[in-house]
Amino acid sequence: MSSAGSTGLRLALRFPTTFVVTAPYVLLFLPLAVWNANPQTDFILQTWGAAVAGTLAVEGSVALVASAEHRAGRSAGSPPPGTTARCWHAGRVAAIARGVSVVAITATSASVLLGAGTLRSQVDSQLPSGAAAVLTPFVSWTSVALALLIAAYHLGGLSRAVTLSWIGALLVTQIGAAYVSTITVRAAAFVVLLLILAFLTDLVPRSWIAAAIAVLAVVWPTVYAIRNQLRVASGIDVSENVSASDRLRFDEQIARAAQYGPGHDLGQAGLGEVLRYGLVPRFLDPGRDGLSSGNVINEFLGGVSFSSYTFLPVATAWFFWGTLAVVLLYGGYATVVMSLRPWRAIAERPYALIVLTLVLSGPLSWFGTPPDTSINLLQTLVSTLPVFFLLRLWARRAPIIPGHRPDPARVPGAVSASRS
Repeated sequence: MSSAGSTGLRLALRFPTTFVVTAPYVLLFLPLAVWNANPQTDFILQTWGAAVAGTLAVEGSVALVASAEHRAGRSAGSPPPGTTARCWHAGRVAAIARGVSVVAITATSASVLLGAGTLRSQVDSQLPSGAAAVLTPFVSWTSVALALLIAAYHLGGLSRAVTLSWIGALLVTQIGAAYVSTITVRAAAFVVLLLILAFLTDLVPRSWIAAAIAVLAVVWPTVYAIRNQLRVASGIDVSENVSASDRLRFDEQIARAAQYGPGHDLGQAGLGEVLRYGLVPRFLDPGRDGLSSGNVINEFLGGVSFSSYTFLPVATAWFFWGTLAVVLLYGGYATVVMSLRPWRAIAERPYALIVLTLVLSGPLSWFGTPPDTSINLLQTLVSTLPVFFLLRLWARRAPIIPGHRPDPARVPGAVSASRS
């Protein structure tokens, strides 16, 4: 790895939330705004600055404390090298990763084939019911499977080739679901999540990630054309005036929020709804209505209730609650992420990596918006509880105490030395 790449990774791990929030602005939003002379570029910078103010307040404080501890010669809490890996049965973590992947692939495929989550079902205002409602919680296991596969690779339970094969199966499933549902945003979000995790966990060389981004840029117009053809075939109108490049004008989405100012109560989910929808599965509460921030915003803008429009995560939070709320909200996200420290070998800590992945795919996703993402995070955490329990009861070894040599007879899988 080059020194520049090493420095970039160290900065990303020291300020992870700031890195994730800033990445789409650097790669997409701001370049598009500058290139097209967007008159609201200052507003885009303002909303980004509010989010980064919250993340840096938390991550900067943690960095200062860690630096002071380092200067004082005290440990910042990182375990000795190799200690984390010895806490887990690598083969069992790999087995769980494969099992969760199979469940996620099966649930996603069956759910889409049953009509849940398709654009047609949104147009017809159909909510998941019956078998589709039961499967819905397990669709979110795709992110959990991705985290476990990466953890299994770093623990030594899977080779890189096998790990990438399973991740490829998850990706193909997402692409297939996008083809059937004619909705590409979920597949796009999964690809972004995969690229971020690959960078943060050193899953593949940086050149592979750069090549993947280049390929995505090349194939996007074709993907967009196919999506539109599928929608027309399903009887859904598409705008012929919006090109593939126009669809990437995310800067215009953000800038549009500036026209209406901050602080709008449109009936978006409050704390009670977040807890109800997040903690209670739909099949146990079948009578509740659907919740979508994008739908209420689209109605506010004069659109129909079954279509969705957002200002992307940060600007949507600003639109709903104002600048101070953005600072506090992203400070809260950073607090959750920083609670997963120490960052050394986080890929060898399945619990931490799962939580990080769910935060990245939820509140810190590039395209998801609050408060929906908080609901989705809680829903996935609830559905993932069996995985956490299985990891704890079957794949976890006895904790390693520095300086203490465990009794081989009490450590599963260990071979005791022969006695003379």
